[in-house]
Amino acid sequence: MELNAISAPKHSGIDDISLYCGEVAVGCSGVAGVVQELIESFGALHQQQQSLTGTVRALEEDQLSVTDACDEARLLSRRAIERLNDGRDQISQSIAQIATLMGAVQTLTRHVTGFASAMEQVKQTSLEISEIADRTNILALNAAIEAARAGDAGRTFAVVATEVKDLSGQVHRASDEITRTIDALSREADEVIDKINDGAEASRKAEESVGAIESSIAQVCDLIAEVDAQNDQIVSNTGTISKHVHKVQDVLDSFNEAAVDGGKRLTHVHERIEVLELTASGMFDALVKAGLSPEDNLMVQTAQERAAAIAKVTEEAIAAGEISMNALFDTDYREVPGSNPRRYRTTLSDWSDRAWQPLLDRFTDSDARITACACTDMNGFLPTHLSRHSRAPTGNVAHDTQFCRNGRKILDPIDKRAKQSNDAYMMAVYRQEGDGKTYKVVRNVYVPLVINGRRWGDVELAYSLD
Repeated sequence: MELNAISAPKHSGIDDISLYCGEVAVGCSGVAGVVQELIESFGALHQQQQSLTGTVRALEEDQLSVTDACDEARLLSRRAIERLNDGRDQISQSIAQIATLMGAVQTLTRHVTGFASAMEQVKQTSLEISEIADRTNILALNAAIEAARAGDAGRTFAVVATEVKDLSGQVHRASDEITRTIDALSREADEVIDKINDGAEASRKAEESVGAIESSIAQVCDLIAEVDAQNDQIVSNTGTISKHVHKVQDVLDSFNEAAVDGGKRLTHVHERIEVLELTASGMFDALVKAGLSPEDNLMVQTAQERAAAIAKVTEEAIAAGEISMNALFDTDYREVPGSNPRRYRTTLSDWSDRAWQPLLDRFTDSDARITACACTDMNGFLPTHLSRHSRAPTGNVAHDTQFCRNGRKILDPIDKRAKQSNDAYMMAVYRQEGDGKTYKVVRNVYVPLVINGRRWGDVELAYSLD
């Protein structure tokens, strides 16, 4: 039997395992990110539902207020109609009284006018009496003259003539007094007539005004009755709206229950995926450390070189007195006022901007596969970052989340595992934050940064092999 040589396969299954493991880790991170987005969406949806529920409840309260207001308005309108009807009755009585008064005024006017006419006749008669008295006085004077001429024979006649003359003088004076009295009474009568006429005109105008008021009140009564009917219609329509509001509230309650239940389920799924994500990252870390992923091992070597370069620069600065160990390990994180997301500063911040940031920029730009390079202390604090991620804040949360990462404190579960690890490096796959809503799944190498024998934190190198 001829033995044939066994040819070695050109592609190793171990290489596939490392490739698949990396893809699983990346996939887990991607799924975790999607689930996180779903959780956030459910949270936002729940908030919107709560807001809508509040709006519906407010609408229901407003509807009840409208109903109460309509009932109150209806009650007030009915009371107003009753009072207006009472007012109409009183106005009708007033019109009747004014009409009676007008009749009395007209009668009084006739009497006063008749009195004035009588006074005028008396005056004329008094004038006639005065004329008669004047003539009598002249006759008496002539008689006295003739009696004086007659001597003793006309003495008795002279006495009578004198008496007649005195009597005519008294009559003349009485006539003058009557005339003056009649003149005064005539003037007073004229004034009374003028006042009566003015009162009669005022009464007529009052009657017209009261009549207009009565007409207006009648119109108001009609309008209030119409408003009352409209209130009834509003109450009826409000009742219909109330039924629809209750239906909407029931739908919202059912939706809320489903949203809350879905959110809980997604949260549970996310927790399990995060565990799976950490497990996949652990598998990925173990495979790379076993030397089963050459491309990742090259990135590990690059990250270790970068960490060594940063450690050397830092130790030289300490030796030169540019920075102290106390300043390097300062954990007095002072929050930057008004920052969102929150940013902090320590006594290391200014020096790291001058010394570390140029190195981080150069390390990142040296390989297109590298997406970021950063230094984080044991609490996840980044004293500095790449230039493109250290821009001046604008107040826009999305912009500041993506481009103002210097001074942030980021300590996710995978970061905590790296800080707890004493290995020369640790591999992970995680979601690199973008603007707070988007992310990018990257591979990451954590290399401990040891300064003068004391671990400060880690140098992180994020990259993608896609």
